[in-house]
Amino acid sequence: MASSVKRERSLADKNPSSGKKSRVNYGDHSLVGSSLHPITKHRVVLNPADCDLDFNIEGNGLKGSALYENGFAYCWSGARATIGITRGKYCFSCKIVSNQPVEIDETTLDQKHLCRVGISNANNKVGNLGETEHSFGFGGTGKFSNFGKFSSYGERFNIGDTILCAVDMESKPMCSIGFAKNGKWLGIAGYFNGGGVESYFPHVLLKNVVVEMQFGYDDGLIPLHGYRPWACAFEDGNGLVGPTFSNVCDCELIMMVGLPSSGKTTWAEKWANDHPDKSYILLGTNLALDQMKVPGLLRKQNYGKRFDHLMEHATDIFNTLLTRASKTPRNFIIDQTNVYKSARKRKLKPFANFQKIAVVVFPRMEELKARSEKSFRELGKEVPVEAVNQMLANFVLPKTKDMHGTDEYFDQVIYIELNMMESNRCLDEMKAKLQSTTTISPYSSHKSSNPVSSYPQEHVMQPHRLSTHQNPLQSRNQGGSYSYPSQTALPNRGSNNRFVPRDDLNHRRSYSGYEHRASSAPMGMGISVFSQKNSYHHTSTPTHETMDISPRYSTPHLN
Repeated sequence: MASSVKRERSLADKNPSSGKKSRVNYGDHSLVGSSLHPITKHRVVLNPADCDLDFNIEGNGLKGSALYENGFAYCWSGARATIGITRGKYCFSCKIVSNQPVEIDETTLDQKHLCRVGISNANNKVGNLGETEHSFGFGGTGKFSNFGKFSSYGERFNIGDTILCAVDMESKPMCSIGFAKNGKWLGIAGYFNGGGVESYFPHVLLKNVVVEMQFGYDDGLIPLHGYRPWACAFEDGNGLVGPTFSNVCDCELIMMVGLPSSGKTTWAEKWANDHPDKSYILLGTNLALDQMKVPGLLRKQNYGKRFDHLMEHATDIFNTLLTRASKTPRNFIIDQTNVYKSARKRKLKPFANFQKIAVVVFPRMEELKARSEKSFRELGKEVPVEAVNQMLANFVLPKTKDMHGTDEYFDQVIYIELNMMESNRCLDEMKAKLQSTTTISPYSSHKSSNPVSSYPQEHVMQPHRLSTHQNPLQSRNQGGSYSYPSQTALPNRGSNNRFVPRDDLNHRRSYSGYEHRASSAPMGMGISVFSQKNSYHHTSTPTHETMDISPRYSTPHLN
């Protein structure tokens, strides 16, 4: 920080005031800028510790963009700035620099490249600008959004346009937010009660565009008359520093372990929501689907080939994000079935210095059956009996690395329903019954219309590409780093020549539905799929929701 302050001071020394001021007309408002800029002690930039994993920050912290190749072209990605305001009147600008070259099937041109600018509280998901109570956004389609409600406001904007966001928290608790486009004031977009919220941060949400932020005079900002540059907030005593990176040895990687519909996603989401200070990122294929909002694709009971295409992209996205996560000192939860030990080891190995925690969700069979039946009734989702039987046959409960005879990497293993002994007993009973019957599965009350045996084995064995989606459950052991024994490859076939899946990532095209929550539609390839959303967890997703424009749960053709 000292070096950045020194640089700003040296720049100010080299550019003494010429006495000239620039003025830009904002209707009834005017912008006044001086060539002698106040020096700030805390430089405001986009925050690498408060952005989506696929968000890239460049250009001295002011240029923002997201990954856009392959499935990422369907995704929205967001970031907040490093400094929020607690009071006062401040503004910042966002310039849309360029579009990223993308090919998106069945997406209109005006929906391929979009930007949303606004503010949000740090406890709001960074990928959902304008969709929660304390989040406000102005999008390129000329819509203002808050709490998931979109209303016409201002006008459209695109490449080359500069959008200024002005926030008035002077008369807190009653606050206001307004915007300007290229020097034209568009008026107050909305009023809100800021009394119960400590601070708001600049926030951008991007889809296949590159932007440059302007927080202070040195960044090129020309503030609205009556509003201070956002970069002055901390100096004024009205600023609050946002999240910062942790020491990687203090970071947690929680891995959910359990059968489909056992309750993993419900627990993971509740845990993350109950511990906002940990800023958990949930990793899973379904999270990638949440980002891939595609116009006209219903999230409920969509079994078409179009979903197959998106699911392939979602697995690629998960792969990339998991790799990025292993190099990012933040807290993560991997929300998948993770019943295969070899898959767990492969996913965990890159996270050498993280505290690794397994959370096992193993309900009694009657409860598992009840949850799966409710998912089927409410969402039309099911998991093939054959797929569950494959998982049961290969399910290995996790162990901590200090237990005798284990080669796993977990520092802790937590059982949140049945304890370890009960889970082992139930699993052994289920495996024993599996040897004598093919209808042991708790999901077998619904017949899979397309048995897994009809699907070619060579597809099952294709290499899988990974997916994404976090209480310090206990303190970390002393030491920090771990050494890993070499992994022994699992055979592809058992002694009876029955196909034995190597892990839960090698079936993405046949059974991958068990990796997803109920909000995911089933895979194609003639296989009926099940989701992980539990029967007792209710989603707020509208029945006929489409998967685009808004980064989460909005009506069509809004931004």
